[in-house]
Amino acid sequence: MNITLKPELEKIVQQKVARGEYDTADDFVGEAVERLIDEEQEDDAHLDEIRNRIDAAEAEIDRGEYIEYDEDTIHELAKDVHDRGRKNSPARAFGGKAEDG
Repeated sequence: MNITLKPELEKIVQQKVARGEYDTADDFVGEAVERLIDEEQEDDAHLDEIRNRIDAAEAEIDRGEYIEYDEDTIHELAKDVHDRGRKNSPARAFGGKAEDG
């Protein structure tokens, strides 16, 4: 297989080979392609995880396992999140005392 690179990419490949980072241009391009494939597989796995979490959340909603918030109750949610954050703060994890805020 022959591949033609843009001149600026070819220059980068030649520089890396000249510095000894890669034995040949083929080695460099081969590693680049492998990294791209690995990255795409990681992205696909991450997307699958997100889709699974969305499916689980939608199933919970379908079963009625959710809480609706309005202008009044949203403040209670914010307070609960704040309180949990203070409870789990790094200062407490290291034996310190959470600051009042």
